[in-house]
Amino acid sequence: MRLPPSDSQNTEAAMHSDLHKAGVKIHAAARWILLDGPAILAFAVLALLPLVDLALARTLWRGIAITGPIVEHALLVLAFLAAAVASREGRQLSLGSVTEGGVAASATSAPARRWTLGATEVLKTSLARSIECGALAAFFWASLSFVFVAFDRGAKVWVIPERLLVAAMPFGYASMLAFALARGKGIGRLTAWLGAVAGSFLASSAIGNLAGAIVAEAGMTAPRLIAALDSLSTLAATLLKAGAWPLGTLLVAGALAGAPIFCALGGLAVLFLGGSGSFIELAPSEAYALLKGGALPALPLFALAGFFLAESGAGSRLVAVFREFLGWLPGGEAVAAVLACTFLTTFTGANGVTILALGGLLAGVLAEAGPYKPGFARGLVTGSGAIGLLLPPSAAIIVYGVNAQFIYREGKSLDITSLFKGALIPGLILVLAMCGAGVYAALRSGVPRRRFSRSAALASLKPAALELLTPLIAAGLYFTGFASLPEIAAITALYLATVEGLVKRELSLVKLIGAMRKSLVVIGGTLIILAAARGLSFYLIDAEIPAAFTAWATSKAATRFAFLLLLNLALLIVGCLMDIYSAILVAAPLVIPLGASFGLHPVHLGVVFILNLAIGFLTPPVGMNLFLASYAFKKPLKEIFKESWPFFLLQLAVLLLVTYLPELSLLFL
Repeated sequence: MRLPPSDSQNTEAAMHSDLHKAGVKIHAAARWILLDGPAILAFAVLALLPLVDLALARTLWRGIAITGPIVEHALLVLAFLAAAVASREGRQLSLGSVTEGGVAASATSAPARRWTLGATEVLKTSLARSIECGALAAFFWASLSFVFVAFDRGAKVWVIPERLLVAAMPFGYASMLAFALARGKGIGRLTAWLGAVAGSFLASSAIGNLAGAIVAEAGMTAPRLIAALDSLSTLAATLLKAGAWPLGTLLVAGALAGAPIFCALGGLAVLFLGGSGSFIELAPSEAYALLKGGALPALPLFALAGFFLAESGAGSRLVAVFREFLGWLPGGEAVAAVLACTFLTTFTGANGVTILALGGLLAGVLAEAGPYKPGFARGLVTGSGAIGLLLPPSAAIIVYGVNAQFIYREGKSLDITSLFKGALIPGLILVLAMCGAGVYAALRSGVPRRRFSRSAALASLKPAALELLTPLIAAGLYFTGFASLPEIAAITALYLATVEGLVKRELSLVKLIGAMRKSLVVIGGTLIILAAARGLSFYLIDAEIPAAFTAWATSKAATRFAFLLLLNLALLIVGCLMDIYSAILVAAPLVIPLGASFGLHPVHLGVVFILNLAIGFLTPPVGMNLFLASYAFKKPLKEIFKESWPFFLLQLAVLLLVTYLPELSLLFL
């Protein structure tokens, strides 16, 4: 017989419940105060200040002189706080997957096999956690030393101490390290702590420089401390010099096991810089220089505009417009699906958002349209997930342009406007090819056409007209020179916030802030990769590796035709193994000098480069879009491979056309 709980037990349970609720509220408040709130504030500064400056410059012929430094540092703060948010949510981009607790979800067979799979997963988890925490610890010390060594105590940005703003770098890394240390269990947590200790040891030189700067600033002397740190630094430098390549191999293995990509890229930069006798603070210094790039603030702002579209009902309205206007064509619904994917991807810069936001909707539209072959809808949406990356205002083009300017600094120049113009025709050919595949499938399957109704088309156009104006407004402002790219991105984000919030009333203030918080994960995951990869790019260029690679490659590929073919194959592999942004920063320093040696036009090379990486998302067996489609459609990966294979081959044909007909990229130049 079970006795009812006593009054004292009920009281104790109620107290525990109240304490738990209070703890949850305190935790949520702390997250908001330390990360989400400041990140959104930095977002607001990034979006609003350029608009105020533009308005004053156009009306009073004088803008706000301090706008540039404030916007640059707002981007820095946003990048590292958003990266911490992505780590907190467990959403950093990685090559493998790490299962919490060290047990694979698929280990359900015989006990011996279950034990083997479990042990393997524990090993992978432990390696990934240790690499992640080791890299983050090294990044933290290097960036903290950079803050104290590179910036004067009295320097200010407007009225804010510059050190306080740049301290977002070590604060972000410290937050990411704390989240990583808190995630593991058992042996995973132990190896994470061991990794953090090892990373701190390898960053001994930065710790020594930091201690020296603090002691000197305070007007003190600490000879014993400095001497001890110098000895530790010498030991770490010796280890880095002797073991940079073995440690680098371990970093790559950790990335394959599931450690975030940025940890591997930044970790390689630290290892090679330290092993060559350079200051490891050069890695955060280069990240700082990258985030001060003039066009880079446009990337998070265009992404935010895309999230405003994705979080509202804009996707359904756009699909309805394309469907009503094009449904009378054979395969009209398929064409509408391709155009809707393209439209959203151009703004978000993240193909995953397109597949996850519109995949189910578009698959449903195509299922209603008629007797397409099974899986056609899933294959078409999967194949269309990245084709918008070639059309303005593509974030991939912006990142490539910023990085190419860094690489071309001693040679030819390359502006982002030329890249946008060069990518326009290849991008449209890719879109038309996917639309043509939809038309062919409809004709082959006997899909009935919709009757065109002028009244229905106009009725669908009215609700979506304001969203459809967005690319026209952005293109008009950009190509007329009225505003810079970051200013246009800010206008686009504010315009869509006004449309979806005030005009359509689909996004309340709470939902607008929610969309901003959701975008932080994608933006943080992207910007931290760019920041980490820049240090590696700097080392590659400084060590003259691109020149050596160019000499080797030209000896192997005697003709331009052979070089382009090898380039296509290499970049397809890179594109399916890495996200597009880290691939740009790692591979471009090697490819750009090589392309110049074969006389390729910088714009043509850039277009081929980005198109390759976009198709890489669809390249079996590990293209990112394949995994995202498997998740979105709840279908086995093998089935997604089979359904998307024809679209992959079609895009390869477009790639060959664009690669060997440079006129397609150079027509508007």
